[in-house]
Amino acid sequence: MVSPGWGSGPRLSSRGGPEAVSPAHSALRSEEVGGSDLAAAAKEEACTVHDDVHHSASPATAPTTVRVAATRPAGRASPLPRGVASKLFLRVRPDLRLRPHTGTSAATAPPRAGRRGPWGHRKVVTTMSLPGDPSFDRYARMVRRTLHAPVALVSMVETDRQVFIGAEGLEVEPWASTRETPLTHSFCQYVVADRRPLIVSDAREEARLRTNLAIPDLGVVAYAGWPLTDHTGTVVGSLCAIDGEPRRWSDEDIEALSDLAASCSAEIAQRELRRIGLERAEQAEHLRRRSEALLALSERLSTTRTLLEVAEAVEQVGTQQLGCLRTGIWLRDDLDRVEEGVDASAVTTLEYLDDGTGWHGARANSGVPNDDTNPIGAAFTAGSAAFYRDRDTQDAIFGTEWLARGPVRDPDGARACIPVSHGGVRFGTLVLLWPEPRELGADDRITLQAFTSYTGQALGRAVLIHQRDQVATTLQRAMLTALPDVPGTALAAAYRPAFEREQVGGDWYDAISLRSGATALVIGDVVGHDIEAAADMGLLRSTLRALTWAADDKPSVDVGSLDRALPDLGIATMASLLLLRVEPAGSVQDDDGHVVPGSRLLRWSNAGHPPPVLVRAGDCPAELLGADDGDLMVGVLPGSLRTDHEAVLHPGDTILLYTDGLVERRDEDLSVGAARLLEAAGALGALPLAAMVENLLDALLAPPLRDDVAVLAVRVVDDTVTVCSEG
Repeated sequence: MVSPGWGSGPRLSSRGGPEAVSPAHSALRSEEVGGSDLAAAAKEEACTVHDDVHHSASPATAPTTVRVAATRPAGRASPLPRGVASKLFLRVRPDLRLRPHTGTSAATAPPRAGRRGPWGHRKVVTTMSLPGDPSFDRYARMVRRTLHAPVALVSMVETDRQVFIGAEGLEVEPWASTRETPLTHSFCQYVVADRRPLIVSDAREEARLRTNLAIPDLGVVAYAGWPLTDHTGTVVGSLCAIDGEPRRWSDEDIEALSDLAASCSAEIAQRELRRIGLERAEQAEHLRRRSEALLALSERLSTTRTLLEVAEAVEQVGTQQLGCLRTGIWLRDDLDRVEEGVDASAVTTLEYLDDGTGWHGARANSGVPNDDTNPIGAAFTAGSAAFYRDRDTQDAIFGTEWLARGPVRDPDGARACIPVSHGGVRFGTLVLLWPEPRELGADDRITLQAFTSYTGQALGRAVLIHQRDQVATTLQRAMLTALPDVPGTALAAAYRPAFEREQVGGDWYDAISLRSGATALVIGDVVGHDIEAAADMGLLRSTLRALTWAADDKPSVDVGSLDRALPDLGIATMASLLLLRVEPAGSVQDDDGHVVPGSRLLRWSNAGHPPPVLVRAGDCPAELLGADDGDLMVGVLPGSLRTDHEAVLHPGDTILLYTDGLVERRDEDLSVGAARLLEAAGALGALPLAAMVENLLDALLAPPLRDDVAVLAVRVVDDTVTVCSEG
């Protein structure tokens, strides 16, 4: 009888009969070489014997004496220790197992610690090389040639199969083509499980192996397998020789198999180390790209102050660093009222933040419901990210009914929907779209989550600035009251906020009609550029307004009263201000004591503020009034001396009050800005007062404004116009 695929040797029956071998020979059919040192074990003639190998049909309870014959070539010295005969007698109890997996079958052995499966097998090794690797086929060929075996295999054992990365002489189908078998057809699994060689003369007489399907399906009878180790020393497979008939493996066979297994293990280790090196290099490259992307996003977002700027930054970095085709942010519809603790379920709609990049699909679906009928709402509602390999994967979950029919259909590429949160507030959903389908693995997802976290921080800052802007704007509008109607004079005012909105708050102007008929004009600037400065400005404005109206006195008196009141009122701030008092008609007399028609007396007190500008009627140059006569700012030294200054305004004359943002520039002396102001004011003096103020701001200010600017102007109005009148 010929064994199929294993050569021409006779295939022995597992039962007695003409083909059976003698009982004395059967003791040689299950020789196992053991020991911690695999190389040394190859030369040992003492064999660990499985008790169940020697069971008879009716097991005896008394210890059984088993004789194991160890053979070696003639003339070769015995490798056994001194005093140990070459024929070894072992007393083995039939009920005693000597293996570490006592009482457990190959199919049910408990898993070992770590990443290993039921036998401590690891899949990582077989992924190192595809079955049919020429290098490992060479090892199988050397084993077959050296041991004169019909079949030799390099077998990697996994949790549910063995894979032949090297094979020679394997002809049985389908195993020869697939290069793998299930563990039901594996002897090599025991080499890995026991972490020692397995030498079998006749598997049909081995209780542990006689039911293995490798015997009937593959014709395996004799087997010699040596452990293969990886770079960590872990046994991962077996280099084995197989015969289709009983065979007595010689010491030379075992020693040769050991040497070849050592070389094969070295190649496995080398490949594993090379693979690990490549993986680490790939990880390092991925980390580098991730760091570059996050650094670019961080730098780009650091200058953003508005929601639109955040969206533009995310789009730019997403396309340049992450390879996205499009990115988009859908924000909750109650963003103006959002605060920590507000339930995200109260949101009804998510609105697309149009960054102007022309994503037609996003614009067509600018408002999506906040529910699980669409991927954007589902991610926001659940508070967890969703990643899709392609559009079909997404459509299989949500369908296409939620999509509006835009002019352009989005590509079929991968996409991610990630909720954007910061500080306990969920702002919306970040959507990223790639041009091609792709699997977004663990490293990709870590990068995208970090990317989204940075976006959330920027959105949180933009929302805070937006909310502070609204508060400051509301506060300033309350402070910038309507100008009074004063007979014989025209009043105009303008306010330009800084581009950086948290810089709002410190500048103010005011105009008050007094009981005496005079008009008080105030312009001021509180130290600081934030909400606190705006609040302090409101307190100063209200206090000075009340003091001025109640006292109806000279400007120096009112400014001094304010300065002394600040500590008592708990207002800890400093401010520059200019208080002017335009007296009513008839307040100016000539040398003879006659009233000068249309002229008015101007008094002012300057507390560290830029001086007023006088623009005389006609073609006269503008001038600064009292440029060197300013007193201390209020809040610096309460009770300090306050002085008054006077000038006469004739019909057509204009007084301009302004804050420092109109004349100050970085790296420029203040006198340069003052000269620029005088030139522009003189050129625009003939315009109507409101037009003059607006044109003056347009001429002197260029966006972006770095500071708030307030301007208050008063002009004496009369039918009689004095050309270049003198004070």
